Amino acid sequence: MGLIQDVPGTPKPTAIGVAAPGVKSQLMATGAQVGRQISTALGWRFDPAPAYLFYVELSGVIVALFTECSGLSVTREVEEVVEGGVNDHTHKLPGRVRFSNITLKRGLSLSRALWDWFQEGRYDFHTKRINFSIFQGAPGYNLTSVAGMGSEIGKVKHWDVEDAYPVRWEISALDTSSRGVVIETLEIAHHGLTLSYEAATPFSIIGTVMGMM
Repeated sequence: MGLIQDVPGTPKPTAIGVAAPGVKSQLMATGAQVGRQISTALGWRFDPAPAYLFYVELSGVIVALFTECSGLSVTREVEEVVEGGVNDHTHKLPGRVRFSNITLKRGLSLSRALWDWFQEGRYDFHTKRINFSIFQGAPGYNLTSVAGMGSEIGKVKHWDVEDAYPVRWEISALDTSSRGVVIETLEIAHHGLTLSYEAATPFSIIGTVMGMM
């Protein structure tokens, strides 16, 4: 017997009602086709989510001025274990989950909110940690628009970021030969990223109210 005992294979389900893989994929394809037919008949749109349509909510305040949000990434580490006598492969065991830092960018303005947030804890290491949310929208994902209420843009995804604090602040180069906008960048470390079950709700409260008028 090796150093790592073989795990018995999971028995195949024998209960009545469990579909075979081929049947399951057929059912999923049929369901998707029916969904497309219904959406076409009712005039609903479910377009892919455009990258530009997002906003960030920091401490309950919606900040729609960020021009870029990157770093929404989760990686699971893999630990390789070499077992003596097993020469055809190495064991790959699941390890810790790591979350990448999130980077927010926006045009430089009079606001000093991001700078002040970074400065907190500079001398005593008592950084201000907050939870914030990132929302992704797309045309047609708003159930209230089906009833003729609100805008036709809805939330596709809603991520909650936990225990976040800034680790890097910078602005783009100041160059007399450039006509571009000065960009303020804030890199944020955090302890977790979760995907909310909220979807198909109004993307913008203001847009919903204006659509009802």
